[in-house]
Amino acid sequence: MRIVDNPIVSSARLDPSVVDLVGQLSMQSYQDDLTWLANLPTRHSVSPSFTQSTDFAADRMVALGYGVSRRPITVGAGHSANLIGDRTGVGSTRELVLVTAHLDSINIAGGPAAAAPGADDNGSGSAGVLELGRLLSTRSWQHDVRLILFGGEEEGLFGSKQYVAALPPAERSRVRAVLNMDMIATKDTAAPTVLLEGAPVSSSQLADLATAAATYTGLKVETSLNPFASDQVPFINAGIPAVLTIEGTDSANGHIHSANDTLTFIEWPLAAEILRMNIAALAGWLEPAAAVRPRPAQ
Repeated sequence: MRIVDNPIVSSARLDPSVVDLVGQLSMQSYQDDLTWLANLPTRHSVSPSFTQSTDFAADRMVALGYGVSRRPITVGAGHSANLIGDRTGVGSTRELVLVTAHLDSINIAGGPAAAAPGADDNGSGSAGVLELGRLLSTRSWQHDVRLILFGGEEEGLFGSKQYVAALPPAERSRVRAVLNMDMIATKDTAAPTVLLEGAPVSSSQLADLATAAATYTGLKVETSLNPFASDQVPFINAGIPAVLTIEGTDSANGHIHSANDTLTFIEWPLAAEILRMNIAALAGWLEPAAAVRPRPAQ
């Protein structure tokens, strides 16, 4: 159960480079990707359609210049995969920032073969990873960025648990932040609201996101230090700073995990605001590459 706080959040001084980056958000690109994903019959983790969705996302990442790999995972007795896209930073000492979401969908009552469009849960977050990945590909950063679309989340966080378990200690120690998106596009509250969910290990990342929301968006911010049932949890359990960004009062969304989680209930302006907050925070964590100064004349 989530215990939610309503913090008083102050805005920071606008950074012109971040303002420019936020302004480059393409809701047309985001809408196209989410629509494609939600029009599949299902993205159940062990279905052929899940493989189709990973092929689609892999093609998008490759086109953006990411090095793409697939990591096999087990989901109960079945097999699925995590899709990973890497982009190397230019700094001499590089940390790692992860942008994640689960790609799979589920229809609990209908079973694996039933319709599961998963528009909000979690086509919204998956399309968000692709759009943030697009924005990040337009700049050079000091640190490395890794996009991950997990399989097996709906059955018990299989993809993220297995990813974290296989992460070498040296790689774990490089992780500066994990930004997880799950259900970012249905408005369950009167005012557009985002819940930032982390733990003490990710308290500074929570604060950065809250400040980004106050500075670059009109979102109302809620916070929770009780991580619950999404892919940030295995990272937090391993002592890695991770934060979930999710629509406020997500438990009021009665369409998820069924055939009714369709594009009809997507609130595009809410998704846009959450993506603006996220890209602003990511810019701070990744740090823009320093401008190359010309050598003085000899």
